[in-house]
Formats: sequence, C-alpha cells, structure tokens
Amino acid sequence: MIAPIIVPVYDRCEHLQRCISALQKNALAKDSVLYIVSDAAFKKEHEGKIQKVRDYAKTVTGFKEVRLLFREKNMGEQASVGEAFSEVFEWSDKFIFLEDDIVVSTDFLQYMNDGLDYYKEDPRIMAICGFKAMFELPKGYDKDVYFYPCNSPWGFASWKVKWNTINHDYFDRYAELRKDHNRYKEFASIGFYIKGILQADSKKEIVAGDLRVYYHMFQNHMCSVFPVVSKTQNWGFDGTGEHCDNKKAWWAKPPLDTRNTSTRFIPFTGYNNELLKNHRRFQDKINGGILAKYLKYTWIHRLWKKAKKNIKGH
Repeated sequence: MIAPIIVPVYDRCEHLQRCISALQKNALAKDSVLYIVSDAAFKKEHEGKIQKVRDYAKTVTGFKEVRLLFREKNMGEQASVGEAFSEVFEWSDKFIFLEDDIVVSTDFLQYMNDGLDYYKEDPRIMAICGFKAMFELPKGYDKDVYFYPCNSPWGFASWKVKWNTINHDYFDRYAELRKDHNRYKEFASIGFYIKGILQADSKKEIVAGDLRVYYHMFQNHMCSVFPVVSKTQNWGFDGTGEHCDNKKAWWAKPPLDTRNTSTRFIPFTGYNNELLKNHRRFQDKINGGILAKYLKYTWIHRLWKKAKKNIKGH
C-alpha cells in the first residue's frame, strides 16, 4: 500500500500551491491519498486568507483521492494535526508528512515509500527524512543515504506503531534530562540550538512538537534515514511561518535531487563519525557560529534577552 500524505495548512495559499504542484510531479501522486488539514482561524482577520486556502484545496487533483479536513473551530496546530493522524491510522500503518512550505523532488514519494518498506521492521529507525543539510559528506562516501540521531520535519515518513509510542504531550523534559549531566551533554551534542528549543518547550513558551520527537528518539537510541542529495526544500523563511523568521536562510533550499533513480537503502550498522562531526559543525555555523555556541542559551543570553525586552518596553 502507498503511504498517505498529510499536509497541514493555515493561511498561506501561495505556499500550499507550490507544495502541491511539486507533489503532483511525482509518479506516485496518482496512487496516493492526500490529506489537506486546515485549522480554523485563530484571529478573525485571518479568515479571508484561510477561505482562500480552502477554496484552492477544493480544486486540487492529480492524486488517488484528496481528503479535506477543514476545522470549524480553531484547535491549534498540535491538536488539529493530531486528529488527522488518528484518522489516517484508522486505515493505514504508515504516513508521509510535510508542511505547506516544503517543496519536494520528483522522486520524493518513491523514496519515501521505498524507505518505509525497507526499514519497517528495524526498531532503531524512527523516520525516513527528505531534507539534506548542505554540509560536506566525508571524502569517498558512496552511499545513497546516511543515518543521523535526529529527525527533520521538513518532509518525512514514519509508521503508526512507532509514531504512537512517542509522548507528544507536554512535560518538563529539560528538568528530567538535567538530572543526568552526561545524558544532557549527549543530547545537546545534536547541536547547541537544541538547548534553546528544549528549554522553551519545557517552559511552555512554545509547543515544539519536533523537539518531543527528538527527545523520544534520544531516549530510545533511535535514528532517522537521510538522502545524500536533498529531496526537499523549505520555502518558509519569509516571515510567514510560525517558527521561521524572515531572513535569508540560504541553507534551507539545497539543490533538489533530479536524478530520478532508485535509492539504494542500506541497513543501519552504526554512525559515520566524520559525517556526524561535519553535520554538527554545519548546524553550529548556521545557528550563530562559535560565539553563539558558548553564549547562547546560557545565563548571559537570558540576561541579554531580558534587557532587550525591557528596552523595548520603554
């Protein structure tokens, strides 16, 4: 069975059109059930844009079936998408997920479905991811995929049985992890940026669904599969997204894979340490570099944020 596709939307019609257009160019689109999940307006002034999104969604074709989940009342992203997962899991044991600002390659759906079949029985694999960060692979690395102890929400696929083991609800993960300094240090080695997301989610400043997935993976020694040439791009760094700022994120749009060849998946037998090092160094670079690595999310950074807030208040 071909995995169903879940695409949550809000008020960005242009982004959704770009996302759907890219999906339609996939050969497997005609065999895929597409869910478009539209939450109701959080603010009254959003209603017009949301209606425009829904009017467009009603015209979408090119898939086996398009199922429109239009919420009558605002549920919030987590609850709205959570209900969509529940509906999908009534008939499917797997899924493909991408937000409306993701653009995919023409072989994205084939890659995802093949990966779901290949790793289905491996308890160490949490997801098949489509985004390849623009870091250098080790010299001579000749595989089609690699493994990383994290997940990328920018287009991924997983299985019902694994997804439902994740605790997607709030609890103070930061406090729990800080009880063991070595474990906390190991978790933070994913990239120093993860500290801030962990703290913000634990303080209820944001709802970081992706962080909660990472945390589950870390606690259960799991990893995700990534392509060596990116199958996705993120077009959301234009100030319209919930967590994406309006900035020139050159690294969010790597060249898409145009080879249209079958991916040679490989079993997980451990990590390539040089690859992990290169990836983490790249993550540090795009999140502020060496200075931010040692100052961001420390007491100095918190003091600076507080002072900045007080200045704005005056």
